[in-house]
Amino acid sequence: MQYQYTVLEEESVYSGFFHVSRYAVDIEYYDGSRSGTLIRECLGKKGRVVAALPYDLARKEFVLVEQFRIGAMAAGDQPWQKEVVAGFMDKAGESPETAMQRELAEEIGTTAQDLEFVYEYYGSPGGSAGRTLLYFARIDVDETAAYTGLRAEGEDIRVVRLSFAEAYVLLQSGQADNSTLLIALQAFVLKYSQYFM
Repeated sequence: MQYQYTVLEEESVYSGFFHVSRYAVDIEYYDGSRSGTLIRECLGKKGRVVAALPYDLARKEFVLVEQFRIGAMAAGDQPWQKEVVAGFMDKAGESPETAMQRELAEEIGTTAQDLEFVYEYYGSPGGSAGRTLLYFARIDVDETAAYTGLRAEGEDIRVVRLSFAEAYVLLQSGQADNSTLLIALQAFVLKYSQYFM
């Protein structure tokens, strides 16, 4: 198998905060036969996302943000979600690190003393072109704000400080229920396991 595919047609079906495209594709199946025309919709093309788990090793604390999320509300879940700091890389010529520092300043009121790249990954490749660049952000928790958010963008953010122990319970109990937070906490526990033993 050569992993062959043909894009037969691409159509923009929605462009707002997100962009949705509809594709007609023909793919080669594993047995060598062809699929014929398949219609798939894809969210994306806005740019990559940068995300960071802010932490303070001296205090053994993480900083998360809590804000209203329409996806959780639409699913019937608690819409105020605890998350890592994240945002789109949507400024022309901006490096991932500069975008991450901008998002940290906007969402928790301080920037990182050090940014450590962790992973780049697709969050949901079955329907989204978006990729996330994940960082650990070493900060001083005493420099964070209590509430932030760009009101012009409809943001109202509460900054949440959690001890490493509290975050570990959040992870183990299933209360950390969004992918970027789960990935970030699991990666941190793997890298810095000595703080969780």
